[in-house]
Amino acid sequence: MISLNKWIADLRFWKKALLAFILGILVAGALAPLHLIFLLPVCFTGLIWLLSSANTRWQAFFTGWWFAWGQFIAGLYWIGVAFTVDAATHAILIPLPVLALPAFLAIFSGLATLTTYLLKVRGLPRLLAFSAIWILFEYVRGVIFTGFPWNVVGYAWSAFLPMLQTTAYIGVFGLTLLTVFISTLPSLFGEADRPKQSSVKWLSSAAVFLLILYGLGQWRLSDEPTDAYENTNLRIVQPNIPQVDKWKAHLRLGHLRKLVALSETETGDNPTHLIWPETAVPYYLTTSRQLMEQLAEFVPPGGAIATGAPRQDPVIRQYWNSLQVLNENGEITDIYDKQHLVPYGEYMPLRDLTMALGLRDLIPALDQMSDFAVPDPSANRTVRLPGLPPARAMICYEIVFPWEVRGDEEFSWILNITNDGWFGTTSGPYQHFAATQTRAIEQGVPVIRAANTGISAIIDPYGRVLDRLDLNDTGILDGALPKPLNTPTFYSKYGEYTSLFLTFMALIIGVFLGRRP
Repeated sequence: MISLNKWIADLRFWKKALLAFILGILVAGALAPLHLIFLLPVCFTGLIWLLSSANTRWQAFFTGWWFAWGQFIAGLYWIGVAFTVDAATHAILIPLPVLALPAFLAIFSGLATLTTYLLKVRGLPRLLAFSAIWILFEYVRGVIFTGFPWNVVGYAWSAFLPMLQTTAYIGVFGLTLLTVFISTLPSLFGEADRPKQSSVKWLSSAAVFLLILYGLGQWRLSDEPTDAYENTNLRIVQPNIPQVDKWKAHLRLGHLRKLVALSETETGDNPTHLIWPETAVPYYLTTSRQLMEQLAEFVPPGGAIATGAPRQDPVIRQYWNSLQVLNENGEITDIYDKQHLVPYGEYMPLRDLTMALGLRDLIPALDQMSDFAVPDPSANRTVRLPGLPPARAMICYEIVFPWEVRGDEEFSWILNITNDGWFGTTSGPYQHFAATQTRAIEQGVPVIRAANTGISAIIDPYGRVLDRLDLNDTGILDGALPKPLNTPTFYSKYGEYTSLFLTFMALIIGVFLGRRP
C-alpha cells in the first residue's frame, strides 16, 4: 500500500482531481439503496492519500471539493428528476440541482480538507482531526441557508440495523464521526515511516470495536419485543398517483375516489384511523364544507382521517402545505402547517433579487414557482388524532433534520406524510426512508409513514420495519400503533450535544497529539 500511496502522490494534479471525483462517486454507492459499505474505507483512504500529496492550499481545498462534487452528483442526481415532471417549463433548470447544487455543497468538504491541511499534523492525529473537521462542516452544511443534511455517510448503516442502534445514543452525526474515522484508518498502511505493526493494531482495534457495537445493537434488538396500543388499527393508504397527473384538473376527483376506494378495502380488521399521504386531497379542504362532509362519511367511527392537503387563507391570499385531521362529524380538529419548506420546490429564495438581476426574463421558469407560506415558528408541531396519543407531525423532508424532531411538546410517535412521486424510481426515496428509520431509533418512538408512491411503512422505536409498501406499489397497510420506549433514549434527551462533544474531543486530541514532538 506504500507503493500505491506513492503512485497517487506522483500523479499530476488533474489526474488527482479525477481520482478524487471517482472516489466521491463511489461513496454514493455506500448509501441507500445499494449499501455497498465496503466502499467507504476505499474512498476515504484514497482521499487521505490525495490530501497528503497536496502541495498548496488550493490543491488541498480542491482535493476535497472534487471528491464531494462526485459524491453529491451521484448521490443527489434524483433531484433533477423532479424538474422533468413539467419538463416544458422546468427542464431548462436541471443543471442547477444536478451540477450547480453539488458544486456548492462540495465547498464545505473542500473547506474540511483545507483545514486539515493547514493543521500540518500527520499519522493517526491527522485522521482524528480530519474526521472531526469533516463532521463539523457536515453540521454547517446541515444548517446554513435552511440546511441540507442529505448524503451523511452514517446512513450507510441503515441496512445494518444492529449498527444503526448506535444512533439512539449519539445520533446519525455521531455515527458518521465513527464511520469516517474508521474508514480512514487503512491509510496508515501507506505511510513509509510508520511501523506496520502499529497500523495493524489500530485497524484490528477498530474492527473489534465495530463488532462490539454490532453485538450490542443485536442484543438491544433481540431483548425487546414491539408493544402496541390496544384497539388501534391504522390504515396507511399508498395511492401511487404519478406526479405528472397529480394536479391535472380533470383527474383530481378520480385521485380522491381512488383514496376512498383503497380506504374502504375489506380486510380482517376494520381500521380505526386512516392515514393519507402529503397533498393526498388535491383541494383546499378547510374551505370546502361540502368536501369535508362527504369525506366524513368514510371516517371510521370514533376515529379520523389524517391527510395531507393544501390550505389557503382566502383573505390574505396565503397558502400552506398542511396535515389536517378530519373527524367523523366532518370537522377539522387539528392542523399542522409545514415549517421547513423546500427551496425552489415550495418557495423561491431571493425572488426579489432574481427579479432585480433580470434572471426572471432570462429564465422565465424561475418566476413560475409558487411560494408556500411559512407558519409562525411557535405554531403547534404536534397533532392529536381521536383515541391516540399526540404525534409529532413532519411533512416530507422535514424528517431528515434530526435536531428538528424534538421540541417543547411531548409526543409518543412520529407521523410522517410525504410525496416522493417527484423523484420516480431513483435513490432519493430510499435515502429519505433511511433517514426516517433513523429518526425512530434516535427518538425511541415509532414512525407511521404514508408516501404517495412509496415507501410507506410502520416502523417501531428500534427502527424495525413491521410492514411496508415498496416504491411504486399501490395498496394499504393495516397495523396497530407501536408504543414508544418506556424510557427516553439518550439522544432524545441530549440531542446533538453528545456527538458535538465527541467531535471536539477528537479534534482536540488530534491537534494535541499532532503537535507533540
